[in-house]
Order: sequence, then C-alpha cells, then structure tokens
Amino acid sequence: MAAPPADKAKPAGPATPGSTSKVKEGVWIAVVVVVGICVAAFFVGGDNDPVTAADPIDVNTVVADLDRAATAHGICYGWQLLDSSSPVSTGSNLGAGKRVTDNPEQCPKYIEVHGRYRYYPDSSESEDYATYSIATNLSNASHLDASAFDRLGAGTSRLLDDPTSTILDAAQALPLLAQEAGVATGAVPAPSASGTPAPLPSAGNDFWRDRWVLLLVTGVLLAGAVVTLLLGIRSSRRIKRGEETDPFAKTAAKQ
Repeated sequence: MAAPPADKAKPAGPATPGSTSKVKEGVWIAVVVVVGICVAAFFVGGDNDPVTAADPIDVNTVVADLDRAATAHGICYGWQLLDSSSPVSTGSNLGAGKRVTDNPEQCPKYIEVHGRYRYYPDSSESEDYATYSIATNLSNASHLDASAFDRLGAGTSRLLDDPTSTILDAAQALPLLAQEAGVATGAVPAPSASGTPAPLPSAGNDFWRDRWVLLLVTGVLLAGAVVTLLLGIRSSRRIKRGEETDPFAKTAAKQ
C-alpha cells in the first residue's frame, strides 16, 4: 500500500494584531530611549568644557589697573593662563593679548602671574588640578609667593572652577603682592571716575543663553517622541478591542 503523501507546509499566516502592536510599542519605546540618551549626552558633554572666554570689559579694566600700577612702580605686570600647556588668556599693562616679555624696552622690569589648569575625562584616574607660579626678572623678588592668591580670594580652587575670571583677579593682585614683598614702593593711583561707564554684562545663565537653539530642538524631539509613544499605545489598545484595524497586519496579509 502506497504511503500517503506528506502534508505540504502551510504558508505562514498574517501576523496577529497583538504581536504587531507589541512590535509597534517596542519601536516607540526605543525612540523615546534613544532621544533620552541623546539629551543626557548633550548635557553631560556641555559640562566637560566649563571654561568660557573672559569678558572683554573685565579684561580692559584689568589692563587699565595694571597700567596705572606699572606707571607708579616702574614695573610691568601681566598674566598668562594655560590649559595644560596651551595658552588660553594673556595680557598685561601693555594691553590684552600682550605679554610683559613682548617688549623689553617698555618693560625692563616685570612680574607675571602664570595660572595653569588641567581637566581630565571622567574615565581617567587622574584628578583635575590648578596651580600658580610667578615669573619675574627682578633680583629682589624672592619673597613673592604665589600661595598668597589664596588669601586674596583668587586661590587655586577658584582658578579650577573659573579659570578665565580668576586669573584676572590674580593679575590685579600682583601690585599688592609686590608692595607686600618690598619689591615695589609707592601707592597705586585710584581709577579715574571720568569717562563713560562700562555697560553691564547681560544677566542670565550662560549655559542656557549659549545653547537655547539646541535645547529647543532637543525639547521638540523629546516631546514628539513622547506623543508618538502615547499614540502608539492608544492605537494598540484600540486594535485589541477591535475598534481599529492594524495596517501592519493588512500589509503582511497582502504579502
């Protein structure tokens, strides 16, 4: 007796609404998760670079103060800020961006404060640091001590938190340190009250002001992902109750 023919494999039927709705929910959840990760990475990435450029108004004020001190003491004063070994900010009584060593004829005597900082990645075992040093060509400047900046409110901890602003305060303190160490004699003339008052810097948080466009785009994407997720969940529930047909199931059936 001949063996009965083997049953032919039945073609796979269309996906059920329940399985398809679960896939859709998974897609919406994945979208929300991805957008959330991007938002988190954006904020974390912004915190890795806290150093902003010094306000030009503050720089010009410090240059003017150092110029008065240089005239009174016969000593040039300046500063240099370094990110590890890369210059970030430089200036002196000669002007912004000019070091006291750039013009030996105008500055036969000088004192310059050097501020150095270094930020390491979170994955590194090394710790962030900031240090001060004082460079001078004066033979009687052995009593100049960079640790005095801590006493004057411009210490290394503040230098690490806000390098560009703190180095300006340290530069302004140089004439006082020179007087305390006996290197310079004579009082520094007070700033003149004449002239046009400098405009006040704009108020507010620099983080939000500098990144408002990216924040707006990120917020719109996140809101869109949340709305899409809610609509997907609502649609899958209506499909389960038979109040709505699943377009994915119809597509699979046609194939």
